[in-house]
Amino acid sequence: MNLASTTTATDWLALWQSDGVHVGTAELMYYRSKVAAFAQHRRLHPPQAQSGAILSKTRGRGMEFDEVRHYQAGDDVRAIDWRVTARTGSPHTKLFREERERPILFVVDLSPTTHVGSQLLLKSVQLCHIAAALAWQATQRGDRVGAIIGYNARHIEVRPQARQHGVLRILHQLVELQNESLQQWQSHAVLQTDTLNELLRRAQQVAKPGTIVHVLSDWQHTNADTFNTIQALQRHCSMQAIQCSDPLEHKIPDCLRAENIAMTDHQQSCYFAAGDTAQRQRYAQLAQQQQQQLQRQLKQLNLRLRHFSAAIALEEQWPEVMR
Repeated sequence: MNLASTTTATDWLALWQSDGVHVGTAELMYYRSKVAAFAQHRRLHPPQAQSGAILSKTRGRGMEFDEVRHYQAGDDVRAIDWRVTARTGSPHTKLFREERERPILFVVDLSPTTHVGSQLLLKSVQLCHIAAALAWQATQRGDRVGAIIGYNARHIEVRPQARQHGVLRILHQLVELQNESLQQWQSHAVLQTDTLNELLRRAQQVAKPGTIVHVLSDWQHTNADTFNTIQALQRHCSMQAIQCSDPLEHKIPDCLRAENIAMTDHQQSCYFAAGDTAQRQRYAQLAQQQQQQLQRQLKQLNLRLRHFSAAIALEEQWPEVMR
C-alpha cells in the first residue's frame, strides 16, 4: 500500500498533482484507487473500538427487520416474535438485517488555523485528503455520504447521497471552500474561532438518527459548547473525532534554533526566541498539555481521538491511526 520509505515530499506532491497548499480534485480522486488497500487493512486489523460506527453485512440485531424463522437453541429470547409464536403454537424468532446505505456525515472544519504546514501539506489539505479517503470507502460499502464544510462564518452542506455522485459533490465543495478559506486567510481577514462549534450545531440540526458523524478539525478552538454539542449529537448519532496537526505545533525543530521566529494571528505579532532553551521547552510543554486536555475531554465522552500529521502522506499513517 505504501511507496518506498525513501519517497520524498516532492515525490508525493508529484504523485498527487498537488502543491501542498491549494487542494485540488486530482489529489482527492487519488484515494478512490486506495479503497481496496484500506479495506483489506481494516479486515486484517479491525478497529479496537467501533462504538457501532461500522456494521457488518451479516444478519444480527440490526436496524431492519428481515424475516421470522423457527426458534433455535442459542437464539436471543428478546428476539422471539410472540405474535407468530402464539398463532403457530411453536416459538419463532425475528431476524434482523444490518442497515444498508447508512448516512455518513463529514463535518470538516477549515478554519484559518488549519492553514499551517511546515513539511508536506497544509493541515487543511490533509483534512481534505482524510475526508476524501473516508468518503470513497463509505461509498464502496454502499453507504450514503454527505458533509458540512466550513470556515469562519461560511459553510456548505451536502446532503447524504449514495454511490459516486455523493462523493464527487463532497470533493467539489472541499476544493472550493479550502481554496476560499486559504485566500481569505492570506488577505489577513479577521480570524473567527467559533467555526467548529457552528458546524457541530448545524450537524445537530440536520443529522438524522443513526447517522455516523466524522468530525475533522485541528481542534485548536474548543470550549464547553464544543463538548456539550458533541454529547447532544451522541444521543442519536455515532461520532468519530479526527485531528490533524503539524509537527511545528508540537515543538520547535532544531534547524530553527538560531532563529527569532515571527509569529502572528493577523491581529497581534510577536517574536519567538527559538534559541532560548527554556522557551523551547515551555512551548513543547504547553502544546503537550493542550493535547492531553483535549484527549481527556473526548475520553469522557467515550471518544477516541484519531490523530494525523500534515507532514506525512496519509496512506503511510492510515494503518496505525485507523486501528
